[in-house]
Amino acid sequence: MTQASLSIDEILVAFKFNDGVYQREMVDAAIERRDDIIPRLIEILQQVLADPDAYVENEDLMDHIYALMLLGHFRAEAAHGVIADLFSISEESLDDLYGDIVTGDLPAILANTCGGSLERMKTMALDAEVGDYARLSALEGMAYAVADDMTLREEVVTLFGTLFTGREADNDSDFWGLLANTICEVYPEENMPIIEKAYEDGLISQGMIEIKDFERALKEGRAATLDKLRAKREAYALDDLHASMAWWACFEGGEELIAPAGPTDLFLSDTYAPTMTKPKKQDKGKKKKKRKQANASKRKNRR
Repeated sequence: MTQASLSIDEILVAFKFNDGVYQREMVDAAIERRDDIIPRLIEILQQVLADPDAYVENEDLMDHIYALMLLGHFRAEAAHGVIADLFSISEESLDDLYGDIVTGDLPAILANTCGGSLERMKTMALDAEVGDYARLSALEGMAYAVADDMTLREEVVTLFGTLFTGREADNDSDFWGLLANTICEVYPEENMPIIEKAYEDGLISQGMIEIKDFERALKEGRAATLDKLRAKREAYALDDLHASMAWWACFEGGEELIAPAGPTDLFLSDTYAPTMTKPKKQDKGKKKKKRKQANASKRKNRR
């Protein structure tokens, strides 16, 4: 059966459950039927948003992940609203539904689908009810918009500088440290007084990003710093969906697990390749603590 002869229903059935094999041919078929399949992929995300527990309780479901990644690849502006809404649900549900995507590909997906408007990403970033990692992905998505020349750097830099009042997140949150990293990526000159005070107030942990990282960026200059951001953005463009997905550990039955070159984690400027797995249910407190510790360690070893 050729890709052209496959119906949309046949493609979506293949995406429904994970059998350990990456559905390369079906992804190609979906790409070939781009305009026809986009509304159906959006419907899948709408179903997840309407009843996330149905997906959380069935760990074998996979169509919501294929749908999200394909819509990001397609740069489907019609999907931006439901994606923003979906990633504004509880952090615990997102961890079960999308795992490492929240801190990996989500910024690119948000930037790819925003159509040049940052408003939904701003809403996510400013909403303390949204999980910290989704909020930070929205902020990183804005940085990617700067890299893509979709928005003025000054607009994003100004917004970032308003988020260090100490009221944006819980006292033990990684929010400010990870936001500081994004500020460093877009060149920190204008926000240095705010960053220095945030260190004094204990909002930013030196274990996540050190003041010398900002000093290094200032020394290298704005052009060089933004060139690094553009390189990171290019690595996350999702232009080659096979390269972005086929190496995930949840597809260990069908593809060689070779991580793509370039940065593969929201919180790192250097190369790092996390293993994408379909998350299993575990103690939420332990999971959150483990992730915080891992990100702190990654940031400390970033060079």
